[in-house]
Parts: sequence; C-alpha cells; structure tokens
Amino acid sequence: MKKTAIAIVLLALSFPIIALSQPAPIAPAKPAYAPGLGEFMTFTQARHAKLWLAGNASNWDLADYQIDELKEGLEDAAKFVPSYKGMPVGSMIENIVMAPISEVEQAIKARDRNKFASAFDKLTQACNACHQAASRPFIVIQRPANSAFPNQSFSASRN
Repeated sequence: MKKTAIAIVLLALSFPIIALSQPAPIAPAKPAYAPGLGEFMTFTQARHAKLWLAGNASNWDLADYQIDELKEGLEDAAKFVPSYKGMPVGSMIENIVMAPISEVEQAIKARDRNKFASAFDKLTQACNACHQAASRPFIVIQRPANSAFPNQSFSASRN
C-alpha cells in the first residue's frame, strides 16, 4: 500500500512537468493582407497623374516607367479583385482600359508629345467609361492641372 501511495504522489507531481513539456498551442495564422479595389485604384490615380506630368514634360523615361507601373497595378487589381460588388473588374479592365494603355505606350516609344497627349486623353476617357460601367459615375478622372507631388521633378534629367 505504501508503494501505491508513493506511486500516486509521484504521478500527481509529474502532471505539471508533463504539461510544461507540451508545445504551446499554435494560434491560427492570420490571413495575409490583400489590398482592396480602393487601394488599387488610389495607386492607379497617382500613377495616372504622374504619367501625365512626365509625358507633358517630355520625360519619356519616367513616362515609360509610369505607364508600366500603371499597367502592372491594373493587372494586379484584375488578379486580386476579379469581381467587386457584382462587377467583373478583371474583364472590364481588360476590355476597356488595356487598349488605350497600349496606345500610350506607343506614343511614349515614339517620343511624340502630341500623340502622347491624345493617347493619354483616350486613356482618361477609358477610365471614366469603366467607372460609368461600374455604376460609379461620380468618380471622374481628368488631366492633372498641377502636381500633387511637389517633392518630385518631372522634367527630364539633364545629365
């Protein structure tokens, strides 16, 4: 009986040790952050403005960079938010905006300021057509009247 009592005491004393030796429960992983359509469109708007400022200043290297960033951002929007409130965002971007982007790219490659201005205006119209089709007619995009980026020069570098 004495051995049984000692065994019970030893067993009871071992429970805290066993409990401490177990790994802590792993908290469920938080889902990775994914930007919403508003974030994508805010960046698109900034790139659109920078694109105009660069092309208007004939800074073709910067304009080329901005049109590439704008295109990439819209492709990401289509990929990560293919549908928004029943609107087929991905196909709308592809069908309404990508052809005018190609026209801007061609004008930049030609380094033609007049073609650039015309193509940029078509791109802007496409943005507004997309907003109309998405039942967001209150979002109206236009050529920027001045720079919202006072800390960046849009003139071509004179190295």
